[in-house]
Amino acid sequence: MKLSYFDRIKINSEEISSKYGFYKYPTRPYIFIYLKANKNKRYSLNPLQHQLYEDCQCAYKLLNYIGDSELPSDLDFKQLIEKVKNNEPLQITQDVTQTWDEIKQITLKYIEQTMKGSSAKNVRATINKVSADKPSFDWQAIINWLKKYHMIDQRGFLNNLDGLEQIRQAIKEQDGKEPDWLKRENLLEQRTLHNQSKGKKIRYLTNSDIGDIRGIPTRNEAEKYFDKIKNDFPLQTWCLVMMMNYGLRNHELHHIEEITSEDEKSSTEFGWVYVAGEWRTKSKFEHWTFPIFPEWIKKYKLKEDFRMNQDLLRKKAKMNIVSAFDKTKTWTGEDPNDRGVCDNNSYLGNWITEQLRAKLPKFRCRIPDAKGVINKEDKPRDIKPYDLRHTWAITVATDKRWSGVSDGEAAMAMGHDLSTHIKHYQRWISSEAIRKKAMSNIKFKDYLD
Repeated sequence: MKLSYFDRIKINSEEISSKYGFYKYPTRPYIFIYLKANKNKRYSLNPLQHQLYEDCQCAYKLLNYIGDSELPSDLDFKQLIEKVKNNEPLQITQDVTQTWDEIKQITLKYIEQTMKGSSAKNVRATINKVSADKPSFDWQAIINWLKKYHMIDQRGFLNNLDGLEQIRQAIKEQDGKEPDWLKRENLLEQRTLHNQSKGKKIRYLTNSDIGDIRGIPTRNEAEKYFDKIKNDFPLQTWCLVMMMNYGLRNHELHHIEEITSEDEKSSTEFGWVYVAGEWRTKSKFEHWTFPIFPEWIKKYKLKEDFRMNQDLLRKKAKMNIVSAFDKTKTWTGEDPNDRGVCDNNSYLGNWITEQLRAKLPKFRCRIPDAKGVINKEDKPRDIKPYDLRHTWAITVATDKRWSGVSDGEAAMAMGHDLSTHIKHYQRWISSEAIRKKAMSNIKFKDYLD
């Protein structure tokens, strides 16, 4: 039996990534499409007729163009049909009052008031790029623009999605409604696809394939280095020791409170450090952290010289604290509901990074491989300040003195959730160490016959 023109495009359409399919009524001349998730929702492609070859080809091109996007309006459908028949590019330019240059200015002004300076860096890059390219004000054109620069599983794709979301919010803030060509539900759908694609890509890769290898210095290696530099570089030594001993991020050195003293009245124990939450740091919540080597508090005068060193550090790299309600205004502390947001954490953290990179003697140690094993034959590599935070996590997970600390408690002390802790901070634990930790507290041989 010979297939009709319509039957052919219906079969071919199965290869199209679309949430719609073709349908025809025996008693009607026009081609219809239906929503695959709900076959009762059908839409006419009038004036396209299922008995005409050119109309069937036109319908197929339309479905391929629409893909998983929302259906355009009736007027836009007619525009698309005319474009197909005239072999014109399939883009709809919606009735948008702003130009891309105006949208750029609207969004930049919006993020100045709502985002930290360090957080807005990637958003600004997206705004500059999309406003320079000037894609049509049409969701499919935006999708094409996204895929022009990055694969869907790449970080750059997600960064551009974040930038587009800020554009959407800025326009909504000004106009009172989101733009038809940039809807939140469409952006969320692409974010979901990104997460799914990324998960499939990295699921079975070794650690060395999915990120930079971190240096994990031993206690002996660290003390040897700190003892060598402490007289010539006391501030830098204090910073690095604090980071490794308490698992701190670079910029958190500016925001932590002094090491606690023992106080029976308030049930405060000696040696803990308070870290502010997301209004001042990158941590998701405020938290307390403990020293992995309590002896270092006295050895390197961490508590004794705390105020002197933190004050000096704040002079070397000054904090920019802005209002949580309007980030174009300086925080005054007068409003009890306004905690103040630090707007330049990247700059603050970069101070100690540059010190270790360009001013201090090289801090080198051997790096574990993807299985967490250190090969003594490998050449030592340079340690970076953030490696010391990873070292804290590895030490808590493998050192016998911290065997009673659960992964959840360790994650809490670092200011992030458990999944982040396991995924990013325990990647360099050896299989042998994992076995020992698992078997350290669970004893069942006494129950055996």
